[in-house]
Amino acid sequence: MQTWVVEPSSPHRMVDAEVVAALVDAIGSQDPESLASCILAAVRPVLEAKQCTVFAHEAQRNPRLLSWAAEGGPWVAFHSGAQHAREFASQDSLRQVIDRKPAAGPVGVTLVARQTVEEMPIGSYRRECMEAIGLVDRLTLLVRTGESCWVTAHLYRGSAHGPFDARQIEGLIGVATLLARCVARHYATDTDGMASLRGSVSEGVAELGARLTGREREVLTRILDGVTVNRIAQDLKLRATTVATYRMRAYEKLGVASRQELFATVLRWRAMNPTAAPARVTLPNHHVQNSTKLVHIA
Repeated sequence: MQTWVVEPSSPHRMVDAEVVAALVDAIGSQDPESLASCILAAVRPVLEAKQCTVFAHEAQRNPRLLSWAAEGGPWVAFHSGAQHAREFASQDSLRQVIDRKPAAGPVGVTLVARQTVEEMPIGSYRRECMEAIGLVDRLTLLVRTGESCWVTAHLYRGSAHGPFDARQIEGLIGVATLLARCVARHYATDTDGMASLRGSVSEGVAELGARLTGREREVLTRILDGVTVNRIAQDLKLRATTVATYRMRAYEKLGVASRQELFATVLRWRAMNPTAAPARVTLPNHHVQNSTKLVHIA
């Protein structure tokens, strides 16, 4: 997988005013197809994409599917996007970027990543989310919207057109700043009114529970979302009894006995420590390729 940093100095492409207006109108739309459809329209002059899905990645939760659209109809994009979020997100190579500590750039950084189907590990994810619906390549726009939050927009290439080439990747980079701001604003509108609270609580779990293991944090963030032990076990590919054990150990470390106490404890701690969020970090060293800055993720 290759990942390019979109710099202010990166070449920009002109975008039709009507396309820009449609993108702006899609921000905060209650129609889940609207934003993804407008993204497909915006990139059409520079690349031909068959499908678009937009996700919010908040801390260590499974991603939330925000918008979807596909050449074959919205149901195809919704089904593959929901399946990806529910079952295969942990297998996605983008986790290397999203979960990286320190983060791969400050809040507001925009990246473009590329991964062909041949680069994906052979297994259910590759078969069900790519090959089964005739997809051969994926370009992803990533925007860091918070200390623990990223929004991603996946653009998929169909087998009829073959993989993306260098010119098309440069074309996406040319409109990446516009698209990144639109998807970030769409996420910020947060139609369910909970994004800021989710982010605050997630960061609070990490800060308050320094002695928690990674698995214990994963379990707690899902518990705070109201996810059942059985569903957490399915998401993490664990036994329900194992999830219950992680929950018990985490509760003991934090000195709480229930989800309600956990929620109250985290919010109270956050209120008492408003400046406890980790400092923003600078971009890592990178190589230059075709006037675009390339980051190799280890």
